[in-house]
Amino acid sequence: MTFTLKELSELVGGELLGDPRAGIKDVAEIQNAMPGEITFLGNDKYRKFIKTTEAEAIIVHKDFDGEYKNLIKVDNVNLAFSLCLSKLRPQIPKNPPSIHKTAIVAKTAILGNDIFIGPHVVIEDHAVIENGASIYANCYVGHSGRVGANTLLYPNVTLYHKCIVGENNIIHSGTVIGSDGYGFVRKDDTIEKIPQTGKVVIKKDVEIGSNCSIDRGTIGDTVIGKGTKLDNHIQVGHNVKIGKYCFIAGQTGIAGSTTIGDYVTIAGQVGIGGHIEIGSRVVIGAKSGISKSIPEGEFWFGYPASPYKVATRQIASIRMIPEMKERLREIEKLINKKDL
Repeated sequence: MTFTLKELSELVGGELLGDPRAGIKDVAEIQNAMPGEITFLGNDKYRKFIKTTEAEAIIVHKDFDGEYKNLIKVDNVNLAFSLCLSKLRPQIPKNPPSIHKTAIVAKTAILGNDIFIGPHVVIEDHAVIENGASIYANCYVGHSGRVGANTLLYPNVTLYHKCIVGENNIIHSGTVIGSDGYGFVRKDDTIEKIPQTGKVVIKKDVEIGSNCSIDRGTIGDTVIGKGTKLDNHIQVGHNVKIGKYCFIAGQTGIAGSTTIGDYVTIAGQVGIGGHIEIGSRVVIGAKSGISKSIPEGEFWFGYPASPYKVATRQIASIRMIPEMKERLREIEKLINKKDL
């Protein structure tokens, strides 16, 4: 399907500079874009490709000072391109409501209207599947679990007993919600398991990537707040509380009973210790190790992590050590000569 630049500029609320009748049939990366395709410039390091791209149009920030035959200037480039992407490449159509003949659904389960249940899905006693939910092949919904309205579980998602997934969520393949938290206690020369009797509560509009593990609480609940987005391969320990609209990137591990505020951004491979508090609007750089609480609004980085300005000074000092070592050797030589 083809749209005009005028239609797309109105869609994103941008200022069109160029031919409003130009036809756009697809999206592309700026270095590979061809006529009839729209691209975007969200990072200045790609600006060099403006000279070579064959794109029909480019979405740029409103302060962009360069020239191109067709531009759409916007406040938020990534958001505008996302809207165009959804328009030009609509998602796979939703499966029509049905329950596959191989699915096993307990008689006491409560099923809403317009739901899709795929092959080999298992839904246990007293589970609730709300209106419009889609549960793909080989998923498991445990006893008294709940899947919210219009939520999508991709194949091989496991939802343990009593766990709650809110409405409009997307859970990707391989994710396990409600596994036991890492609760053990030493008893003489053995180790005893601490019963994990809480649950997991995931609020609305959350997206969780593939192969994540979200542990149930020991007594209270593990909670993921509204609108939060988890990448792939993330571990969330028992009784963790994550606020609303957080970004958490891949391979992050969050130990038990940690509280994370709202609008927090956590980059990849971050390790967060247990029983600490991360304030709202905190940013944590990649590969950081967090061993103590972080006040609201701060940017921390490093291992062990510290405020960004402190961490960068420390790194700069470490890199100077070889040079300082050579200088000390030269000083020692001069001192030794004087002693002779």
